Amino acid sequence: MIDAVVRACVPQAMRFALRVAMRYLRAGGGQTFLTVGAVAMGVILVIFITALIFGLHHRLTILLTEAIPHITIQVTEVKPTPLQRVPGTLPGASSSRLEQQAPQRKNIDNWSQVTDTVRRLSNVRLVAPAVTGQGFASKGGNPVSVEVIGADPALQDDVTPVAKHLIAGRSLDLRSGEIVIDIKLADDLQVATGDRIRLTSSTAASDVFTIVGTYSRGQGRGPAYITLRTAQSLFGLGASANTIFVKLFDIYAADRVADHIMALLPYEAKSWSREFPDFLTMLRVQSAIAYLISVFSLIASAFAIASILIVSVLQKSKQIGILKSMGARRRQILSVFILEGLGVAIMGSVVGALLGTSLVYLLSLLKQPVTQAGKAPEPLLRIAVLPEYIALAMLAAIASSVLAAWLPARRAARLNPVEVMR
Repeated sequence: MIDAVVRACVPQAMRFALRVAMRYLRAGGGQTFLTVGAVAMGVILVIFITALIFGLHHRLTILLTEAIPHITIQVTEVKPTPLQRVPGTLPGASSSRLEQQAPQRKNIDNWSQVTDTVRRLSNVRLVAPAVTGQGFASKGGNPVSVEVIGADPALQDDVTPVAKHLIAGRSLDLRSGEIVIDIKLADDLQVATGDRIRLTSSTAASDVFTIVGTYSRGQGRGPAYITLRTAQSLFGLGASANTIFVKLFDIYAADRVADHIMALLPYEAKSWSREFPDFLTMLRVQSAIAYLISVFSLIASAFAIASILIVSVLQKSKQIGILKSMGARRRQILSVFILEGLGVAIMGSVVGALLGTSLVYLLSLLKQPVTQAGKAPEPLLRIAVLPEYIALAMLAAIASSVLAAWLPARRAARLNPVEVMR
């Protein structure tokens, strides 16, 4: 059966080398098995390391950017200009003290047109109008400061996820008079889902809300969430909004998109990378480390595979002498060992890819102990299976195996067969 396949698929000039290479592989027995295993372990090592390091990078990216909007659009805050900088002012002494204007209400009255304009920009994934402000939550006589965000629940959950961090209740179908609060605020007020609290805004307006959900992101006290219409009424904005949140597909393009927005609209667009430059630096450093570790593990694996195969080929010096004494040409001898190395590489890389992918998948199923009641257990290890790195590991293993078989075989094929067999 194998001979028939060889005759049908392999050119005449390569049949002799292929048959000899296959016989060497079968005759190698345990040595062939160990060589294939070495190639497989190299591929497994690369897959395992890249899955862990890029999984950690992905997790860090989510932690740093999931809970914040990528761009925040607000009314530009006007800053006073020193008198000496005003065009047409006569030179002379002037006060250097700047009288800062008291904070004024800054509303986006045409927020519907703004959201339509921003939504049409490239790289924009989500636009969510909102009302944000400070207020006090109280139960009885115990007021506690809290940030209030009013927005469409579904859109807001995509800006800063709440539903997946819920401990009790619900958050996606909020109605007027309902509120979702952080578990720390609930502990401070000694309340739970179903209780009623009073929320007083910075404009002194107040209303009573029913707690329909509590959540925790594990990052300190979070905002309280209500509907957009309720927040407009509570903060006296009428039909206006004071903030527009924007989410992007490519978070690293936030500066460019923010500049584009400010060129189109008379508002200030703040990107997360400018607001939190340390976060951006941390992500870039961690990304560089991830790529460097992956590249070095790939190189180390290739050298380990090559070392084992070089020793394996050198051990066949007598077989090379026998082939030359039988009349085999140098090209045929090289083809034999290249095909043998190629066979070992293909078998080892396929086995390594299957075992490595299975290993990281099984590791991804491990869960951490639950530390907070009501929260689902999280994965113990963050795994990122990257098909491009699996393919790269397989190609590196095949290339290093073929090269490791070709170099010593090329040298041995030039020797005198009598000297080789001695």
